[in-house]
Amino acid sequence: MTYRYIDLHCDTIYELADHPEKGSLMRSLLEIDLEKLRAGGGLIQDFALFVDMGKWPDPWARYQQLLGTFRAQKEKYGSHFRQILSAEDAAACEADGKLGAMLSIEEGGVLGGSLDRLRQVYEDGVRLITLTWNYPNELGWPNGMEGPDKGLTEAGWAVVEEMGRLHMIVDTSHLNDTGTRELLMKAKRPPVASHSDARAVTEHTRNLPDDLLALFGERGGLIGLNFSNHFLGSPAVTDFPGRDDIDFSKGPVQVSLLRDMVRHGLYIMDKAGEDALCLGTDFDGIEPALEIRDASEMPRLADAFLAAGATEAQVEKIFSKNALRYLKEML
Repeated sequence: MTYRYIDLHCDTIYELADHPEKGSLMRSLLEIDLEKLRAGGGLIQDFALFVDMGKWPDPWARYQQLLGTFRAQKEKYGSHFRQILSAEDAAACEADGKLGAMLSIEEGGVLGGSLDRLRQVYEDGVRLITLTWNYPNELGWPNGMEGPDKGLTEAGWAVVEEMGRLHMIVDTSHLNDTGTRELLMKAKRPPVASHSDARAVTEHTRNLPDDLLALFGERGGLIGLNFSNHFLGSPAVTDFPGRDDIDFSKGPVQVSLLRDMVRHGLYIMDKAGEDALCLGTDFDGIEPALEIRDASEMPRLADAFLAAGATEAQVEKIFSKNALRYLKEML
């Protein structure tokens, strides 16, 4: 059985912008394209416009470039998907099964703390913002930079409040524990952690500790299961039967294993509740390799959850129902 699924994070637009030789949104050498999404059961795919402020001295200009890439792809292939701009759009995808595409920004530093820029990105079609990446910005501090004075800034709270008024989604992935805890405790609307795993399973600053997992569940937020091998804790191996596409010539390769995706997923459900877990693959933004080659093989993850004891109802929640509920409530 193929479960339709919603994925809250990928970096495909970044790859298409910088490596056009890899193909197009319709068909490419990447882990996500429209054909692979259709084959794997994709229902709504979030496309992040990721800006690395360490490489781009003008984050706003880089955002505009990435937005231009998305718009150019939409001009060519927009008949194959519905852009998600509202709760009604998400409900329409649920009703007719047409693939939905949602835009996000990964790096709140793009805004420069400006509410005018926030309103502009909303007009551009962005509906989710990851408040930080791996650098401090005007809104807050990234994972690993903790302290009582390192919650959200005054500008960060102003942005969060305005995002709520605009019905935009606040994403805490990459935000530090202090800021995430503040948001969960004080914000009027529950955030998401679009692509984060469980720290108790794999010790990594980007993964969420148990108290934050529980708070996401209590507040009605979402946690997107990330496929990165660094977060999953999958082992390095010297071969992988049937996978000639993985290059072992330079030594062992850390492969993101299905068993570890399931292990993190079950743990998150145990701590946050089965209504809090969804998917945030991070396809096209994580280092190879993965046991799931690309979006076309997502049914294998559903099978792995079922084999580990998850019920069909739980798999449906993980794959789409939790995220659909959230999108229809928040957008």
